[in-house]
Amino acid sequence: MKVFTRDYRITGEYHPLWGDYFDGMEPCVLDIEATGLDRARCKAVLIGLLMRTDSGVRITQFLAENHYEEDKVLDAAMDYLERNNAGYLVTFNGYAYDVPFLNARLDANFMDKHISMYHFDLYRFLCKCTDMRKRLSRMSQMSIEDHYGILSDRGDTITGRESVALFDQYSISGNSTIEKIILTHNREDVLHLHRLMYLTLAEVPDIHQALAVYGLPAAGGRLSVRHTIKRANKGKTADPILKITGEQIKDPVSCAYFPDGSSPVTAIFNSGSRSFDISVPVSSHADSLFMDTSFIGKETFADDPDCINGYLILNSRTSNLVSRVLAEMYYTK
Repeated sequence: MKVFTRDYRITGEYHPLWGDYFDGMEPCVLDIEATGLDRARCKAVLIGLLMRTDSGVRITQFLAENHYEEDKVLDAAMDYLERNNAGYLVTFNGYAYDVPFLNARLDANFMDKHISMYHFDLYRFLCKCTDMRKRLSRMSQMSIEDHYGILSDRGDTITGRESVALFDQYSISGNSTIEKIILTHNREDVLHLHRLMYLTLAEVPDIHQALAVYGLPAAGGRLSVRHTIKRANKGKTADPILKITGEQIKDPVSCAYFPDGSSPVTAIFNSGSRSFDISVPVSSHADSLFMDTSFIGKETFADDPDCINGYLILNSRTSNLVSRVLAEMYYTK
């Protein structure tokens, strides 16, 4: 196995409000190259990872020199994530491909490791939370790069499909030119995905609402939290309900809480399905929604400008805030 690193002077936050949700969580951009799409029989032969440094970002690549070094590549990448305190992953369609592929290959190599961390899949986010699918004819990474005018900046000359055949040649010959071609393609995918995070997120009109739809991180990335407001059916007078759902990404628990004199919350966590479901009534006045937060604790929202006398006015930002607080509160009880 070979290890390659390259530094770039790219600094900044992905979005002006990104720190409201990801403060203290270091992103790691990930892209893999494999011998095919079938995770049961194909192998991961190159893993590219990008993380921030004091002066920009650094891309680290772990390359197998033949078809028999997959375990070395997997072990090195997992060690890298742990050693560098990666807080969450950034991928493009990694929710459907990269991460489940790697976890399947970790199992196939009898490695007692598993990728279990908050995962921001830019492809999934753009499809669920923006209208980009309607605006572009294709939703490939290169099509989106072309839309933002950065496709011509790429230094590679092949596609992911072509890299499969090239690796077969490389594993036999060890040819340094083929090695460079494969590495460059993977490195450009990682670097341009990092750039797309700046460009695409800057156009999102309400990042609070978008993350509520996608799933925002909580409990240091151990939970992914979504929420909606459920209103009473026409003709009924029941209070609206803040419905909080999500995934227990790491350390799942099973527990249930029901309304009592001290709390109006219903919370159910299921370790088997790694899911959770929280319901809390909210009040409405005209077109406004607000929540009595006294059961949470007076100090939790005391300094929030949308909290008045213990009542939190619900908007896209505060709904995310209280949803995350409640998810963490009942997850750790």
